[in-house]
Amino acid sequence: MELQSITGRSLFGIASHSYSVNKTEMKARASSFSFHVIPITTGQGIISNFSATVCSILQFLGFKAEVAENSDITGLASAFRKGADGIMMADDHQFIGINLHTRSVADNSEATGRISSAALDLMAGGIKGSKVLILGCGSVGESAARSLLAFGARVVLYDIDIVAARDVKENLAGQGDIAIADSIQNSAAKYRYILEATPATNSIPDGLLTDKSCVVAPGVPLGLSSKGCEILNNHLVHDKLELGVAAMAVSLLSSTNPGDNLD
Repeated sequence: MELQSITGRSLFGIASHSYSVNKTEMKARASSFSFHVIPITTGQGIISNFSATVCSILQFLGFKAEVAENSDITGLASAFRKGADGIMMADDHQFIGINLHTRSVADNSEATGRISSAALDLMAGGIKGSKVLILGCGSVGESAARSLLAFGARVVLYDIDIVAARDVKENLAGQGDIAIADSIQNSAAKYRYILEATPATNSIPDGLLTDKSCVVAPGVPLGLSSKGCEILNNHLVHDKLELGVAAMAVSLLSSTNPGDNLD
């Protein structure tokens, strides 16, 4: 309900917007697409409640989903034996989904950046021609920048590591209007739209915000102070997992032809 009031779309609707697919068609197909979420024990091991949370999000979206009874290879084998259409799993380095029919792979960082940009586009009522400040130039920030440029936004990058910002600008050269900010202090008049994709606390200074600011913050933890949240009121979308999982699921679903037998 909160996403609906802020963006005008449901979680599934924002995900559909991020991949330019028809929500009604995707929603109808979701009920016959089954996901198995596979716990992975390598590295630091299973994250508490992670698989169950991902499964719950998929079920909320209307997919058939279950957590594999076994982890790792045994769980993967079980998904194939039970005829799963897709799988999701994560280790210390990557969270991915795979469509087992098309072999399409959805990466959470890419999907999170993409759907965050779609949410900002919806909040703005169309971001085309507007300047958007992206804080953080890691994989999520780069994906967000790419998507925002596709929406027609004018992208401004900022990262405490200037090399990271330069690398993203170089990677996206020729895709649209993109620049690098040397500083973001007290720049509220310049940046109404902000996408925060950092792992830092208080990455958005209060002086950067007004009651007209719109912020989408996929970064964890939230890079805003309590005062910053008060300033934004209902112009803030902060997500820890839901948006990225929704985008991954819709991406994988849209890679399957409507005529494929998913039963």
